[in-house]
Amino acid sequence: MPIPSFSIDGVLPPFVGPSGPGGSSRDMTPYIVTAVEVVSTLGTSTKRRTILSHWLDHRAALRALGFQRGFQWLDGSFIEDKEPNDLDVVTFLFRPVTMVQPARLAALVGANAQLFDPAQAKARYMLDAQFVDLDASPEIVVNLTRYWVGLFSHRRVDGLWKGMLQVRLENAADDAAAKASLVPTPIGGAGP
Repeated sequence: MPIPSFSIDGVLPPFVGPSGPGGSSRDMTPYIVTAVEVVSTLGTSTKRRTILSHWLDHRAALRALGFQRGFQWLDGSFIEDKEPNDLDVVTFLFRPVTMVQPARLAALVGANAQLFDPAQAKARYMLDAQFVDLDASPEIVVNLTRYWVGLFSHRRVDGLWKGMLQVRLENAADDAAAKASLVPTPIGGAGP
C-alpha cells in the first residue's frame, strides 16, 4: 500500500479503508512501505532529504555490522505535515549469529555508540534512534512493543491518534535506490 495522505490534522491516519480499525491489517498502522516510498513521498524539502539520507546511512551501517534482519518503525514530526528536526526510529533487530551471547552484543553496541546511543545517533544521523532486540525474551519484546505503539500512535501535544510507517531492513537494494533518488539531478542533465 502506498503511504496514505496526511489527514486534515496533518498526520498519517491510523487506518484507511471502509472497515475502520477492525479491517485488514494492511489498512492500518504501521503501514508497510519501502525506503523508496518513504523518500519519494516524504522527501519534500532539503531538510527532509538530508534527514532521509542520514537515515539510509544509519541503516547501511547497521547492516555492515551484521544486523541483516528486522524492521523499523518511523514516526515523530517527520511523519507529519510539518518541517521536522529529526526522524524518530525504533529498530526491531534480530542479532547477528555471531552476537548471540549478550556480552558480545554489548561489546559491539558499545564499540558503535554512534549508531546505538540515542544522543550520538541524533548528533550524527539526525535520528531519535531506539532499538528492540527481537532475540530477547518474548515478555520483553511485547512490553517494549507496547510502549512504542502507545508512544508512536498518538501525537504528544494533544493525544490525537495517528499512523506510522514500517520499513524492512533486509532490502539493501531498495535503500540504494532510495539513496540514489536523493541525489539532485543536474540542470539540463538526465541525473546520475
